[in-house]
Amino acid sequence: MASSKLYLVRHEVESFIGPLTAAEFGRNLSRLSIGMHDEVSSHCGPWVFIDDRERMKKHYPELLTHLKDAMSGGWVADAGAFKNEATIKGSMPLTTREPDRRMLFAAAFFGLATLAAIVAWILAGTSELSSRIVGGNQPVLQDALNLLNSGRDQEFISYLEPHATALAERSGQNKEHFTSWIPVLRAYAFMGSGELSGLSGKKLRGEAGIAAPADCSLQSWKKRWREAAPKLADLTSGKALPSDHWARVLAWDPWWVRRRSQAGWLRPRNYYEGCLAMAAKALDLVISEGQKTAGAGALSAARSRIEFQRAILAGNANFNNASMPPDNLGLWTCLDSAADRPALDACLDRPWQNLMLNDYNREKFYWAVLRVAVNSRRLGDRNAWSLVRNELQAFLERRDSGDSFTRIDYADELRFVGRGADGALPASLDGTPPMAPSMKSLVEDVQVDMAH
Repeated sequence: MASSKLYLVRHEVESFIGPLTAAEFGRNLSRLSIGMHDEVSSHCGPWVFIDDRERMKKHYPELLTHLKDAMSGGWVADAGAFKNEATIKGSMPLTTREPDRRMLFAAAFFGLATLAAIVAWILAGTSELSSRIVGGNQPVLQDALNLLNSGRDQEFISYLEPHATALAERSGQNKEHFTSWIPVLRAYAFMGSGELSGLSGKKLRGEAGIAAPADCSLQSWKKRWREAAPKLADLTSGKALPSDHWARVLAWDPWWVRRRSQAGWLRPRNYYEGCLAMAAKALDLVISEGQKTAGAGALSAARSRIEFQRAILAGNANFNNASMPPDNLGLWTCLDSAADRPALDACLDRPWQNLMLNDYNREKFYWAVLRVAVNSRRLGDRNAWSLVRNELQAFLERRDSGDSFTRIDYADELRFVGRGADGALPASLDGTPPMAPSMKSLVEDVQVDMAH
């Protein structure tokens, strides 16, 4: 049975030898094509380091004979031969001069191995080992980061493109490599198609919550927008609120996205921003195809909404009510761009007055009120706080911290404004009683409207 089994030998998780029979394994070992620190595996068997005698004995006992034969034939480059086993002692009965050549070869090999280990230790953590030892054309992490951080996007893409798949595959196998390279790989992916061969969608996505689609690739967004076109007219007019991902993303609060920092992201700052980038790119492609459907005209309204969201993320949004369309997406943009409580009141007037009859639009209004409360808390603005505290408290009664439609969770914002374990907000920022609000949405209206 042993002669019929085939084996693979892996060297530093990067190159493979095989498949080999047991006899071929022995011959390669004797010729030094296989090292004692390489790993071996048979079909469906575990990877075992060749110098780990106990595990070799447990999983591949049929190879031990070839190991001993190779060692008795002069394979002495690995001091100690097997892990946890003393170095073979005593002289070996070999002919004159032959031992000298073998010992010189072993000493030279051991010296080179030691030198390589020292160089690897010096360069560890800098991601320069492959470029300095394997070849100068390998990408260097710091060089890639410099291009990315300096905004030289096309140079960054050209620099990484020949090696992106190999880097992604290695990151999937090596945790340390993944931690170092994943921000660069994510930037590369979302500058292109939102996906990267060799890296699973789950690892590319990272720790993003359920508010974001599991797949934000360019292809998935093109499919979503083609299917969305007939329904977009109903969404923009306020007649319906589809549960599809494209509708939820259009409702995203861009300030919420901007505040979310995620480990392993540089550009975009998080998965949500990457989703918006892919949604915008895919929408441009679908619009350029000349979609011939009843809802084709609403695609441009969706494009304007995403442009606004991305402008907020870029920190250069400058909108006023007069520039916003009188549709449902225009109302959302009005709510998201309002800097204070009076500006939010303006969103309740025409042309969006009738749209505020929609349950979700009223809810989105109060999440915007929370944003104003966050700003007043951050700035210590007692007057601004007094204008929003009471009605925000009424809105939060018997509610959790999540947006009912987008699934965005505002728990961090609520902690920031001081919501206690009992659900109560601070009465004021300085301990004095707040001013009574004189706004259009009264506390009683909030309690009735938000009972759903």
